Amino acid sequence: MTANPTSSVRFDRIDRAQALMREQGVAAIVVMNHDDYRWFFGIDRAQPRAIIPATGTSALIAFTAEEEELRTLLGGPEIMIWGSVGGQINDVVTHLRAIAAEVTAAAPAPPTHLRVAMQQWFETPAFLVDMFRRVNPGVELVSSDPIMDPLRAVKEPAEIATMTAAQQVAGIGMDRARTLLRDGATAHEVATEAIYAMMRAGAQRTSTPIYVNVGRETCMLHGWQSPRPMRTGDLVVIDLTPVVDGYCANLARTFVLGEPDARQRSLLDAYEALIPAVRDAMRPGATVAQLDACAAAVLRERGLAEYHVNGIGHGLGLRFEETPASTIIPPHRNVPLQEGMTVTIGHPILAIPGFGGVRHEDVYRVTPRGGEILVPYPIAPVVAASAPAG
Repeated sequence: MTANPTSSVRFDRIDRAQALMREQGVAAIVVMNHDDYRWFFGIDRAQPRAIIPATGTSALIAFTAEEEELRTLLGGPEIMIWGSVGGQINDVVTHLRAIAAEVTAAAPAPPTHLRVAMQQWFETPAFLVDMFRRVNPGVELVSSDPIMDPLRAVKEPAEIATMTAAQQVAGIGMDRARTLLRDGATAHEVATEAIYAMMRAGAQRTSTPIYVNVGRETCMLHGWQSPRPMRTGDLVVIDLTPVVDGYCANLARTFVLGEPDARQRSLLDAYEALIPAVRDAMRPGATVAQLDACAAAVLRERGLAEYHVNGIGHGLGLRFEETPASTIIPPHRNVPLQEGMTVTIGHPILAIPGFGGVRHEDVYRVTPRGGEILVPYPIAPVVAASAPAG
């Protein structure tokens, strides 16, 4: 493929993907998710749609009014124009049939099914996957992970820079959130102000809801905005996930309003202690299972082994959870880390049921020396108690 010097299309990435597609017997990747679309084409759309064949030119599928803008921005790929969802589906089916005819003509032994890959994670609409299968009965739809994971796992310097910027924005949000923690404050107030601070600092959106969990609700692995006001003595877990230029950040901290009691202090100290142990082990070749073992050893020494939860880290990038994502896909516990991967430390809550929990989460780059934090942010859990708001 010849690159247009004014285009944002990453032809080098398309070429590498096509080489893997041919190796794996995949005729095309159908892109219907924001992260792959941005990774290949350098931009995002409200409805990202593209077909990347194993050989030849990629095709973008765009609404009629977008054609001129896309041609100006992208240049190279073919652009398929549609005016309705029905028209889009018909065009995709027709295009895939043309690809199937080319594959059949070129193959010594024609395949019984055309193998087409698609990402099947959070941002690929399930109803479109189902519809795709129904209107393409001759197509074997497979996951694009075996193609895309090797390509996207190790981040380029520009990607690291953008993720660093996103993590800095998360820090701005956490700074603002901390200033609002007081007796009588609400999680909704804290979350609203944190989001506003991050958006003003350059965030496009957040990749997950903002979690501000209070008291016993700090036990939640995936939290929400607790409904009751904060009170002196409460644990408060705040988890921020701003997105900058498509790349995700992840920063979580636990606070306590006033001096922590002995049980709270044991959880806070244990979580802070496990981070350097896991960070030191975050080297090429290590697995999440091995990182979990490091965390478990720290908790065992402190008498908290029964509260250990596996899944201390997950991959992060254009998608909020990338490989390895062991809490979603258990076999990912054994995926070896590679130098240049970006992985979190601090994914699970260390929680005592009915009492509360603690989490401090940051993003690290895997290096031969251990995890290199993208943006340091202080772990300073104690917030001075103050009079009720209002």
